[in-house]
Amino acid sequence: MKMLGEITAVALSFLLCHLFTPLVKGIAVRLNIGEKPNGRTSRDLVHIGGVAIIGAVLFTLLPFFLFFIEEAPLTRILVPLLIASGFLIFLLGIIDDLRSLHYSYKLIIQIAVSVFVAAFGLALLSHFRVTSLSIYGNIIAFIVVSIWMLVITTSFNLIDGVDGLASGLAFIYAVAFAAVGMIFGEPLVTTLSLVVAGSVFAFLKYNFPPAKILMGDTGSLFLGLLFGFITLVAVVKAKSLFLTAAGSVVILSVPILDTGLAFSRRLITGRPVFEADHKHMHHILLYRFRSVRIVDFIIWSIAAGTAILGVYVVKGSLICLVVALAIDGALFFVMLRAMTQAGISEEELIEILHS
Repeated sequence: MKMLGEITAVALSFLLCHLFTPLVKGIAVRLNIGEKPNGRTSRDLVHIGGVAIIGAVLFTLLPFFLFFIEEAPLTRILVPLLIASGFLIFLLGIIDDLRSLHYSYKLIIQIAVSVFVAAFGLALLSHFRVTSLSIYGNIIAFIVVSIWMLVITTSFNLIDGVDGLASGLAFIYAVAFAAVGMIFGEPLVTTLSLVVAGSVFAFLKYNFPPAKILMGDTGSLFLGLLFGFITLVAVVKAKSLFLTAAGSVVILSVPILDTGLAFSRRLITGRPVFEADHKHMHHILLYRFRSVRIVDFIIWSIAAGTAILGVYVVKGSLICLVVALAIDGALFFVMLRAMTQAGISEEELIEILHS
């Protein structure tokens, strides 16, 4: 029964997203919504493909929470919190995709959603006696969870810069966390991860370069939120808090690293840290190789390697943690040097992206 549920989760989410994606594209084209120059190609593409991912995830999870996953305090906490925060992040994403919000307004809403997840999540965990933290423990947990949710939603939003990249990364990470859930027998982590894997794999068919549709902020923010939830559930149920938290960070290290690089580079060059530009990791590689597919496969390969290391860290391997930190550290300094020393003007960067 358990294996049947896992296979059904992947198959149903894949099928639904495969059906929803062209439907969303067709509706957006007919109503002339969700199309805008994306700042990285000369094409006008539907930017609300994330709606298809969200629909596939939600319509798959509902029957699973009702029939496949046994009633438990953590499930009763996760469902309303995921629905409420998912709705808020969906509103932020769809408004930004249609209206292009200023980064300051977008940041404020992302902070609000992160604080909401942390505050209500910890309150519900305490109410259902899943955790029993002291007052100081709750304060520390609130700060850490708020920062983590903000970091991972922001990171996934920023890494979605070229066709197919975020979709492929989401699939890699979903498979990695599904493995973590299976290893430790945690059905919530496994189910959430498999549902994400199925939906983004179907979406990748339409998002693979040259993309026919983009997930937009609607999709990237929602995927970041889901991975935040998956990691939090894994940590709550972990036998080793440190190893599970460290392994989760290692698994998701590529988008986190890219965000750290973006902020560091902007500080060094005197630019506002939250202001968008065209010098992310994927942009620098694109200027070097002039092929989105090559860039995707390079970053996917790095992500797959760190994801495997992260799974072993969760299992208890400190050696894999050291290796992962060494790889990420080396990559950070190499990429930061390339970003700060690249003598390319913003106009030239946009011209390359439009070619």
